[in-house]
Amino acid sequence: MSDNNRNDDPRNATAQNPGELAGAYALHALGAEEAAVYEEHLKASEPARIEAAELSDTAVALGLAAAPVQPSAGLRASLMAKLAATPQLAPRPAGQTAPATPAPRVPAPIQGATAAGSATERARLRWFQRPVGVLAAAAAAVALFAGGTFVGQSLESDQFEQDQAAGLVQITAAADIQRASATTADGQEATLVWSEESGLSALLVDDLPDLPSDRDYQLWYIGGSGAVPAGIFDSSGTGTVWRVLDGSLTAGDTIGVTVEPKGGSEQPTSDPILAIQSS
Repeated sequence: MSDNNRNDDPRNATAQNPGELAGAYALHALGAEEAAVYEEHLKASEPARIEAAELSDTAVALGLAAAPVQPSAGLRASLMAKLAATPQLAPRPAGQTAPATPAPRVPAPIQGATAAGSATERARLRWFQRPVGVLAAAAAAVALFAGGTFVGQSLESDQFEQDQAAGLVQITAAADIQRASATTADGQEATLVWSEESGLSALLVDDLPDLPSDRDYQLWYIGGSGAVPAGIFDSSGTGTVWRVLDGSLTAGDTIGVTVEPKGGSEQPTSDPILAIQSS
């Protein structure tokens, strides 16, 4: 095989840029070979471990935030048929134990971290306190929700929910996914995730207060030309609420949230309760 052929091999590109696998790794969407490459990268890079923890924490939050949907009887029958046809591993011989797996190491705190870094550190610690099974289930829930695999009435009749979930998975799986965090004036933690390549972005906020029935939260792209509406949303007051923004993000935009009259406004009518700048 020539050197040129080796350089054209996608696996070589992956080995040279393992950081591009971060989003897919958070969703458990890598093959064994790519996962091994990325995990070697994690061993050697503290920033990569922080990024992996943050992305995985986001995947968990999104999975847990999704409202449960009752699958149809047809879907259940289809899944059971697939399970019945899937080959199973041979039972482990009596007395043979599974190989020991070392516990994940919590990266040491970064010295001199800013207030934003402290929020990142808290998110990272939350991730390492969660069982791997919870992460896998949450990531799977996001993937199923986005793909329309659940054919419950709410998804069947609401294309918006499907589009939102599909956009969310596209962001999370993007090779250039980025993340920034901030807090609202009242202390709620918020996270912006985005992909400059796709122009998609999503905002997640923890425990955002419920609003009166005549008010909505509204998202904005704030740039040199002013504020551009990016969608409205509401909150129950507890848990994590998330929304994929309408329109397209431009690098450097600040994402703002204001409280507006029901249905939203053409321009902000109140001061932002939250602002997060993309890089």
